[in-house]
Amino acid sequence: LMENIDEFYKTIGKNIKKVRLNARETQEEFAEKLDMSRGFISQLESPNLNVGVSLDTLFIICQKYNVDIKTFFDNNE
Repeated sequence: LMENIDEFYKTIGKNIKKVRLNARETQEEFAEKLDMSRGFISQLESPNLNVGVSLDTLFIICQKYNVDIKTFFDNNE
């Protein structure tokens, strides 16, 4: 188990960024497709900023990018 909640958020943010980069999209394109702001996506991806991310947000990304929800919790480098 991860030591603290901050580690969960960092892992989720890192994996959201991976999904975006795999889709070869800028934060702007990614945000537009998800109907979210680029600033919010930037905050989610930032390793120093722990922004709460809802399951709804993760489910939307899963649907639009055809990824498994478990993808976001994978802590492998």
